[in-house]
Amino acid sequence: MTFGPSAQRVLLGIAFVSAIAAAVATFMMPPVVQLGTLVRLVVFHGAYTWVNMGLFTVAGLVSAAFLVSGRIGIYAWSTAFRRLAVVAWIVNTALGMLSAYLSWGSVNLAEPRLQVTFVLLFLCGVVLALDFFVGRPRLMALADIVMATALWWLILAARDVVHPDSPVMNSGWEIKGPFFGIVASIAVFALAVTALLSARVSDELAESGAVPRDEAA
Repeated sequence: MTFGPSAQRVLLGIAFVSAIAAAVATFMMPPVVQLGTLVRLVVFHGAYTWVNMGLFTVAGLVSAAFLVSGRIGIYAWSTAFRRLAVVAWIVNTALGMLSAYLSWGSVNLAEPRLQVTFVLLFLCGVVLALDFFVGRPRLMALADIVMATALWWLILAARDVVHPDSPVMNSGWEIKGPFFGIVASIAVFALAVTALLSARVSDELAESGAVPRDEAA
């Protein structure tokens, strides 16, 4: 898939507006007794994580569709979702550690969900290396499916010992409302960026001679 200059500007505009919307939703949250205004960073991190997990999941699903159909255009989308998900997880890991340190004064390396985060960070490194040093479509599609499966298996198996289960869902709408606003805004941002990345991947495939340009579209 390719986009003309006007379509690219529209996608960049959508990404910009959604980023602003995420910031506005974050600052709409009122301070809470225990965390004060730091609740905004913690909730933003939680919303970011939801979308990041969604990116890995969609990458796995799109890769499965590629394996079934064999259409390289679908592979361009799965590659875009994968690359954004991996980079986002690297940033998310740093953001999670920062929010933990600022909120509780330390980073508890024994916390199960933090350990899962590091395992997934390692897997991201493996996937990234395979992508750029091997890059065979079917291998990468399988890697996407394995990554999505590992993510959900590890997340669902991990216990949360730092804060109560689903703290946002157990809060009032003064927290839940902005949270869902952040999730929606980051999701729109991610989709816009993924669309731009998929076009770039299509061009890379065509320029490398791996497939004809019309097949990469």
